[in-house]
Amino acid sequence: MLPSKLLELLYERMMLPNLKLVLILLLLAGVGHAQSRHPKLFETAVHSKYKPGFYTLADGSRHAGTLRIWQDLTHSVVQADQGKAEPLNLQVAELRGCVIGPDSFMVARQVAEAGDAAARPCGEVALLRVILRGQLLVLEHDQLVSGTQAPAMGVGGNMYGGSGPQHLRTWVLRPSPTASLVALPLGDQAFAQHVAGLFVAYPALCQRIRAGLEGPADFKRIIYAFMFRQDINQVSYEKAATIFP
Repeated sequence: MLPSKLLELLYERMMLPNLKLVLILLLLAGVGHAQSRHPKLFETAVHSKYKPGFYTLADGSRHAGTLRIWQDLTHSVVQADQGKAEPLNLQVAELRGCVIGPDSFMVARQVAEAGDAAARPCGEVALLRVILRGQLLVLEHDQLVSGTQAPAMGVGGNMYGGSGPQHLRTWVLRPSPTASLVALPLGDQAFAQHVAGLFVAYPALCQRIRAGLEGPADFKRIIYAFMFRQDINQVSYEKAATIFP
């Protein structure tokens, strides 16, 4: 019989290549899995929250799926239900837009604030909900913010939600088919100064905005009066709410 030390040495030499092979295969499998899915975010998929629709990638390709929008204080992604605990997470920058149930969304880049070309209230890339289409395009940007990030708002302002993090709504307009998208300021003074010119086609309304008689809280009334050329004094908040939610 061979000495025990020699047997141990032969066993080690036989096992080492096999062990290396196993480790290499495991590493390759892990790399392949990591490349085939997006990073996991912070919430497990709840399938009942998803609605049928489709998304269009930046390359123009369109894909059907059951989708939802997922947000926290630092992320905003479109999630596609894969029937698993982890959904497919599509970053906004990867998309041109999407349709989720009855709602349409478009991706816009570098939307400036009215009166301040350098300001980017929606960030560098934003997912905007389409509210109204036509000569006047109305879009909504919904961002989840902490209480310390929330701006000071007047009556009827653009914050909604309960305690803790809240949603900050920013209205975005394209005044004409050839104009650029512009985000409306939240402050009364900036609104009066920079938004009036967007409605110059209706001088009476334009003058009231410039005079500070209509402000951010009157946005829906402004849109209603502009669309139907109606005296804004005759447009109630309830009536204005019928054009979009």
